Amino acid sequence: MATQEKVIQETLKQHVIQCRVDGDFGYLAVLSDIHEGLNDRDYFKKEVEFLSSLPDNVKVVIGGDATNTVTKNSKGSIIEETLSGDKQIYALVDDIKPLYDSGKLLGIISGNHPDRVYSDTYISIEGVVASLLGDRNLYKGSQGIVYFNVNKNCYVHYIVHRHMVRQDAYDYFNADCVWKEHRHAPSATPKISIQHNVFAKCPVVRTVWEIKQPSFQAYPDYIKKSGGRPLPMGYFICQMSGDTKNRFLNPMWNEQLKLAMDAGMTI
Repeated sequence: MATQEKVIQETLKQHVIQCRVDGDFGYLAVLSDIHEGLNDRDYFKKEVEFLSSLPDNVKVVIGGDATNTVTKNSKGSIIEETLSGDKQIYALVDDIKPLYDSGKLLGIISGNHPDRVYSDTYISIEGVVASLLGDRNLYKGSQGIVYFNVNKNCYVHYIVHRHMVRQDAYDYFNADCVWKEHRHAPSATPKISIQHNVFAKCPVVRTVWEIKQPSFQAYPDYIKKSGGRPLPMGYFICQMSGDTKNRFLNPMWNEQLKLAMDAGMTI
């Protein structure tokens, strides 16, 4: 491998998360844009409780902007926050601890709001959160690269917070699912990816997904003042098949998953 390729590869290792579950399906939920301190905390806690109650084949990553983090020099109003400063950190740790205690929490990534503190102090709020939970290795930096095995099927998830808008921006990563956070406008878009079986010397066509994440904010005043519309709260959760003859990934809105479970779907 060329030297430049090795150098780039080394920079990515810090973001890697590995997970393996056995069973018909595995599930990955990404809870991003929580904005603790300027969110619907009760709704968030109920979703954490729901996820914590699910079987061990369900795993969770905490995405960027887990705290709202208004500073003296940033946009946003501390008056609008229900919690400010270090109270946001303590609240977040309390709220996500059930995920850590149940073994579901795989990692935590950074966002532009907590980065306000890092830019001035070189102190990572997400790193502090991971340490307070009891495992500083949970903090994975600016992005997450998840290798999620369901039996012998390995799925690659690429999670990025402040992202480029265009749809093909991260196709170079060859992930089964690209998770885009930050903009709070949810959608899940299937795309066709053509890869290559170099042993059989033939193209392999797969469906991959691009997910744009929502947030846990209701309708904050800064959105109203800018003329923005209210957006759905929640998160996506990806179902992944463990059948080697029928490999697929299926993103679901959290409320859709609950409706499916009410109708008899088993996790």
